[in-house]
Amino acid sequence: MQKARAKISVLLLIITVVAACILCFFQIYSDTGITDSYAVYLIIFAGFVFAGVYANSKRNLAKTFDIENGQRSVFLSSMILAVTFFYDFIHQGYNCYDYVSRVSYVDYTYIVPLGISGVFALLSCFYFLTFSLTMKNSNYDFRNFTLLHFSPVIWAIVKLFGIMLQIVDVKVNSEICCEFILLCVIICFLLSMISAVDRGDAPTTAFFVFSSVILAFMSCVVGVVRIALIIAEKGNNMSSVSFSAVTYIMLGIFSIHLLSDIYKRSK
Repeated sequence: MQKARAKISVLLLIITVVAACILCFFQIYSDTGITDSYAVYLIIFAGFVFAGVYANSKRNLAKTFDIENGQRSVFLSSMILAVTFFYDFIHQGYNCYDYVSRVSYVDYTYIVPLGISGVFALLSCFYFLTFSLTMKNSNYDFRNFTLLHFSPVIWAIVKLFGIMLQIVDVKVNSEICCEFILLCVIICFLLSMISAVDRGDAPTTAFFVFSSVILAFMSCVVGVVRIALIIAEKGNNMSSVSFSAVTYIMLGIFSIHLLSDIYKRSK
């Protein structure tokens, strides 16, 4: 019964994420109105419900991190994630330079969060690089770098703060609202990772499964749609909030890859 419920919820999650991506893309592409925004929020809410059902169906999972034996399957995705965070650092640095060179008056409520986000993107790069080396069963152990655990969390919080500084009409601008939801989910996922490190050999929790699935869901809704709009030459229709879609997408891939490794060790 639990396996059937998990399969059905996964199928429904796939359907909702595809529907949300298509609806978000065409809403921003054609600059449609309020009705489509409500539909996007409704689909996202349905995705959260299906993810909750899926997470609740998972029982007797293995511990989250198998440091002693090394999680080689997670090594590649975490290494690529480190590279995308370095890209995000370069991206934010360029945005700071481009903004300062274009304006005569610098808006510090915009430039300061942008700069801080870039700094913590670089620290997050080092964190996931150490994480990947640990998963390869090397002499490094990311658990020893206590403060670095919070680098990607602060990165997400600063980007969240940057959005909160803007006046947003949630009935119209679903793009920024979806990014806001995504950043909240990223924070939950990263905090659940820190909690898993602290719990050691304890089984993986349902909340970790839930946050991993929702992270993958929202990273598609935000990241994939943004890249598709850029390819369709409709990048100007997006909001001015600066973020790296590649980093968002890779975080989603990393969460699913980590979850897949947990399932393999749970059999």
